[in-house]
Amino acid sequence: MTFLQLNYISEIYNCGSINKAAQNLFVSQSSLSSSIRELEEELGIKIFIRSNRGIVLTEDGQEFLTQIRPIIEQQKKVEKFYSERDSVECSKLNISAQRYPFCAKAFVKLLETEGNEKFEFSFKETDMDKVIENVSQRKSDIGIIFLSDMTEKFMNRTLSANDLEFKEISRIRPHVFLNKDHPLAGNDEIALNELTGYPYVVFSKKNNTSANFSEEAVFSGSLDFKKIVYINDRATAYNILSHTDSFTTGSGLLPEGYSPGNIISIPIKDNIDYMRLVWIKLKDFNINKRAWEFVSILTEMLEEKMKV
Repeated sequence: MTFLQLNYISEIYNCGSINKAAQNLFVSQSSLSSSIRELEEELGIKIFIRSNRGIVLTEDGQEFLTQIRPIIEQQKKVEKFYSERDSVECSKLNISAQRYPFCAKAFVKLLETEGNEKFEFSFKETDMDKVIENVSQRKSDIGIIFLSDMTEKFMNRTLSANDLEFKEISRIRPHVFLNKDHPLAGNDEIALNELTGYPYVVFSKKNNTSANFSEEAVFSGSLDFKKIVYINDRATAYNILSHTDSFTTGSGLLPEGYSPGNIISIPIKDNIDYMRLVWIKLKDFNINKRAWEFVSILTEMLEEKMKV
């Protein structure tokens, strides 16, 4: 049984005539009849019978046509996909990242370099475990995550178990994010124990337990944050920070135009681990040109920011 024979069956049924089908298919009537007969013998069924109305399906033929229709439709989709592709190469890139505005800015800057080239890009902001999953399952070419000295041992095991490796981009001093009218907004630095009475906004983690997958700066010791607000998107975090005395922690990087103007960042006074921004990929996997360009843009952007 071949795709050609399946298409012959479909065309004969649509035309109701072997003669008409042969004309549409640009084959001789005898060749078409011979091909159908060979298929019937192979399957051990009779597909068509002649009547005063022309060629009609038998019961077996009706069942067979029902079985092959999805196959024929899928074949047509594949043929259409490749026939409609022009000679211009389509640039592809899939990135997963934790929810950091500077990553979004780097992606936008990449888009600005594309000009008139044909491309299909995706940029997904999500939890760290999902970033790892996306890269591990080849849904994303690269992933952008944070780790710290405290979490590196755990993350090395996790990445290795998923056949992944990481490359460090930058080390960033942890900061507190809060609105400019917050009671602590005038401080040059903020100690962690000064924050314990304010609501701490954190991105939801699996079971809300694993600090190793944290999107925020990771603290050692036993700080007691009595008020915690779990959220799962950056816009909600910004809204809460903008209108309450809540705070969150992170890189301190707020690119202009990518966050509300009333949110500021202040360095954390305590001696805690620096946040290490890394990108991950599959081991022994060569990332494409556009992925390298994104990493380069992100690296240059952070280096420039650190000089300020």
